[in-house]
Amino acid sequence: MINFFRKIRKQLADDNKPLKYMRYAIGEIVLVVVGILIALQVNNWNELRKANKNEIKLLVEIKNSLYTNKAAIKYRVEEYKILNAKGRLLERHLRAKLAYSDTLPRYLLLPLYSFSYGFSYSEYENLKSEGFNNITNDSIRLNIIKLYDEEFGWHSDQEIKISNILANSITPQLLKGFQLSSRGLEPNDYQQVLNSSEYSNTLSFIMYMANYFKNRCEVTIKEVDLLINAIEIEIEKRKK
Repeated sequence: MINFFRKIRKQLADDNKPLKYMRYAIGEIVLVVVGILIALQVNNWNELRKANKNEIKLLVEIKNSLYTNKAAIKYRVEEYKILNAKGRLLERHLRAKLAYSDTLPRYLLLPLYSFSYGFSYSEYENLKSEGFNNITNDSIRLNIIKLYDEEFGWHSDQEIKISNILANSITPQLLKGFQLSSRGLEPNDYQQVLNSSEYSNTLSFIMYMANYFKNRCEVTIKEVDLLINAIEIEIEKRKK
């Protein structure tokens, strides 16, 4: 294309001999500038295309991570519901001072329930290392950071706190009057469990925490769904 313009420009310069060399020189400069501008434009287009492709990849990774974490949270919600349902049955059993049964140790084990979530952070850490500015949609970028740092961070912090309470306070105290076995948590003296409020208070605390976490998990799930939907819309828009 540049060679074509060069031939035309040379022919026009030859028509006016006194200005021939000046036109030729100016024409060469113009052609070089045009060539540079075209090259820069092509390069910019390629860079934008690569950046767009990378952004789609990062968004897909975060979306998949969100689905994984949502599944973990939903699993915990169901576990919290089961814990509270079993806890209510156990509370009624102990309050009525019913006889000991072989199935009771499974229920007595409830205060040692694990509150671990096991969130997936690798995709978020990868986004952080590549740079949050790779996500050009301001709303999506800020909501990703908020969800992982604040919402998932809150759950992880609470998980650590409740695990410390279990390890340093509840478990050592319970094991003074119980024995762990393949059937669950067996009391050394069942009548003492019935007559003392220590175990029932511990059970009530665990049930309260489970219900509190369940409610917070349900809020988190809604926020995850909103972000997943926004990311899917953005991915489709960037593929066009």
